[in-house]
Amino acid sequence: MLTTNEKQQFIADGVIGPFKLYEPEIAKEILRNIRKSNLNRHKMVFDNDVNYDRHLDIEALAKHIGQKGIIDRLTGILGENVLCWRTEFFPKFPGNKGTEWHQVRTYQYANGTPMLEATKGEDSDIMDLTVWTAFTDTTIETACMRFIPGTHKAKYYDEAKIIDRKEGEYSPVISETGFYGYDFEEFKVDPNWLPEEQQHISMEMKAGEFVIFTARCVHASHPNISDRSTRFAISSRYVPTHVKVYPNIDNFYAHGSSFNLNEYGCVLVSGKDDYHHNRMRDKDQNGNVFAELFTGNK
Repeated sequence: MLTTNEKQQFIADGVIGPFKLYEPEIAKEILRNIRKSNLNRHKMVFDNDVNYDRHLDIEALAKHIGQKGIIDRLTGILGENVLCWRTEFFPKFPGNKGTEWHQVRTYQYANGTPMLEATKGEDSDIMDLTVWTAFTDTTIETACMRFIPGTHKAKYYDEAKIIDRKEGEYSPVISETGFYGYDFEEFKVDPNWLPEEQQHISMEMKAGEFVIFTARCVHASHPNISDRSTRFAISSRYVPTHVKVYPNIDNFYAHGSSFNLNEYGCVLVSGKDDYHHNRMRDKDQNGNVFAELFTGNK
């Protein structure tokens, strides 16, 4: 679990880690399993290029989101009752550009509609945590993540800005901005604020390590300037159960793909859900009970 000092550091910085979750050999074995399972896309809830929510059909990812080493630390920040609401793949191939600096709270940037809505607390409260797990060694050369500590305490990017979002005009894979077709420069509160000039950290990690951060902490990644090394990581996103996920939305368009929520559901990874205002899944697409998969992690 997070120590008192670690929790205080997170409160100050908005990011904490890295922490060891898997031995490097185990991480590489899981990665081989994910890559093999990724070839079978028949049970995907969303057929999309950014690999949203493959924990709903890939068993290795279903187990990963409920790992005790992750959940015990998350509950120290979010409280006992926690949902996993999204996972994503983040490969960076040799020659790929870095992901640009950005800051997110409600994920409204994608199509102008908030995807998360807190039902209690203050706007400054932590509503969403991301666990970014490296399944390959990640260095500055191979596109490790970057953070500007403390930026979660102020709004540097405004997701509610009216941006001309036109479906089908970009590829989420081949992007001029490094952020899947979105240009976060358009969301800046102060166009003259230069994140590159702020004091930032580069989060180099070994395979099997993870970092926890709130997406309100301004973050980015380096480009992959290596000759042959692909960086592969899984981003899993969590909220306390009081948060509404995709409120009043049945489908949405983002990152070059359309998403129908008919088969989608959040997964309870800790505690209980007394709110009952979200779509939920207790089983994956293969019929595995999530709670039983998580028990195997312990």
